[in-house]
Amino acid sequence: MTAAKTPPGLQLPGTQVRLSLDISETADPDHFTFNARPAAGEADRSWDIRGDVYRTEHGLMVKRVEVDTDPSGPAEVTGSLMRQIPIGTILDYVRGRVSATLASDLPETPAAALAVSAGRTAMTDGFLRDVALSYLRETAPGKPQGATRRLAEAYGRPEQTIRTWIARARKEGWLGPSAKGRAGAEPGPRLRAEQ
Repeated sequence: MTAAKTPPGLQLPGTQVRLSLDISETADPDHFTFNARPAAGEADRSWDIRGDVYRTEHGLMVKRVEVDTDPSGPAEVTGSLMRQIPIGTILDYVRGRVSATLASDLPETPAAALAVSAGRTAMTDGFLRDVALSYLRETAPGKPQGATRRLAEAYGRPEQTIRTWIARARKEGWLGPSAKGRAGAEPGPRLRAEQ
């Protein structure tokens, strides 16, 4: 079992709160745990959250959340506190950790991008695998928005073509389900089988 830590003081989108987040694998390859709290130096360090994320047929899902507050402090579990806890961001980081080991092996410009010629591209398994890995790398936590645009530049194709390739990689099992309203994915069953 391994644990991965995000960079110290991960800044939560749209807030001034920095978060310390630990993500761990379990003996079950479809089960991950997390522990998060405001980072050192934050004014309010009175809460701690733990939970479980499982891979389902619909992708990674948070299945358990446990919130604790400091019993000696004034904080209590309230609706306001619960709204501060960034479950979606935590899930994005778990998804990124699941993808990181696969995508880190891919060079900045994938071999498939170098081999793409003008005209219709053959959708071979190797090509779709490279597209999936490229997409995972470009949508990893900490990457700026615009993954499709960056891939379009790397492959020398329009963004709509890249979206079609990503959908095909998902359909062929190289990418897992997408997260509704969010860029990114997780490795599909074919990529996971290579691990």
